[in-house]
Amino acid sequence: MYAHPQSRAGSTLAKHRLTMPTTSVSRVIKAPQGAIWNVLSDIEHADRWNKAWTSIRFTSGQTHGTGTTFRATMGDEGDAFDFEICDWVAPERIAFCPIRAPEELYSITLDSHVFEVRPLTEGDSEVTITARASAHGVKGRFVAMFFWSCHQRDGLNSALDAIQSAFEPGFVPERPDSEHITTIEE
Repeated sequence: MYAHPQSRAGSTLAKHRLTMPTTSVSRVIKAPQGAIWNVLSDIEHADRWNKAWTSIRFTSGQTHGTGTTFRATMGDEGDAFDFEICDWVAPERIAFCPIRAPEELYSITLDSHVFEVRPLTEGDSEVTITARASAHGVKGRFVAMFFWSCHQRDGLNSALDAIQSAFEPGFVPERPDSEHITTIEE
């Protein structure tokens, strides 16, 4: 399905991983599944719906499908992060996984953002975005329990706002919208 760091019982990683925080947001967007898929799968222009990415440059020879890699530049300082498309099931699901060196371990580390598009009617689709992370050590568990989910939910909702506004002229985001927000912490 999508890439996850593998851990075996007894490994150093398994000893320090305490939790797998997962946060999802979802909402109905007035657009057919294929139209939403076309926006999400257009990686070169993903900065239209991911406002944190100011530019995108492909780092692999391919531009679509599982295995595509790209560098997203973020913010005014120009911080850049590498990603791989780790799942691609057109027109249903696409997942972005950060590419990190094996020694790059943080208290909490994003594993993937998964976008799922499910048709409801001919003109409406449900879009769900799920963020999955790995928490390491006591500090990671603390951050995961009290801060990470809320921070991720804000970013995921911003992405949904941008996607929705592309299809619904005059759309104005409302906060909080608890009936459309689902949080799962494992």
